[in-house]
Amino acid sequence: MREWNIRDYYEKEALALKNHQKLMYFENPWSNYWHGERLRRIFEILKQIEFRSFLDAGCAEGYYMKILEKNPFFGLPLIVGLDIAKNYLIKAKQNLSHSLLVEGDAAKLPFKENSFDLVLCTEVLEHVVNPEEVFNELLRVSRKYLLLTVAGENLFYYIAKKLGLIKNVNENPFAKFGHGHLHEMRIKNIIYWSCKARCKLLKKLITCYFPASFLQRHKMPTFFIPIAKHIDRILNKIPVIRELGAVQILLLKKSTEPLSNSARR
Repeated sequence: MREWNIRDYYEKEALALKNHQKLMYFENPWSNYWHGERLRRIFEILKQIEFRSFLDAGCAEGYYMKILEKNPFFGLPLIVGLDIAKNYLIKAKQNLSHSLLVEGDAAKLPFKENSFDLVLCTEVLEHVVNPEEVFNELLRVSRKYLLLTVAGENLFYYIAKKLGLIKNVNENPFAKFGHGHLHEMRIKNIIYWSCKARCKLLKKLITCYFPASFLQRHKMPTFFIPIAKHIDRILNKIPVIRELGAVQILLLKKSTEPLSNSARR
């Protein structure tokens, strides 16, 4: 793999993109169909589990942390965000009141084992050099739960790639801001790693089978979105298609048994 200056890329991205996370979720109806759906599903899961300490690994502007701070339902005494880019943390500080912010690399988390009840890592693993290494670090600092999301291949992207209509996305992942994907991730990769770590799978959720950015770019009428959501529910029941959703979410519970060295590899 070509060497990329990942930190430098995200430092510049933080300066170039205004309100990146908020716009990603709410800029337009098609963004809300994909990214907004992920946001809603994550908070549905958070309301179903008990946790008193929280780490957002790859927090960017701290949007998840901001919601947790403002929502009295959670009442968390410890909220921590980590990001590789100092410029993102500067922006996050402007949005937050009492959360802690730490500059660091997700592959070498500056925390002790079992530091947080819940570790969230959303849309980050596809951006790092070694996703499994980062997964193991996230698991190390988690005391109870690990909540992960990846941007999976949607159904139409998968078909187009098979037909040779899409070039290699890793040719230059840092050619423009707002991308930076080094890998094409699927939730099955994480499940395999979690099995090696003897984690318990609590929830697996896959949805959003339509190419939102493509439909938005070609001005697909927004009245199609409720239809797309209805078709999503149908496609999710078809085994051969089920895994090909753009929103892929996994909730894991950490094993309390110590891992052997062979299991860590």
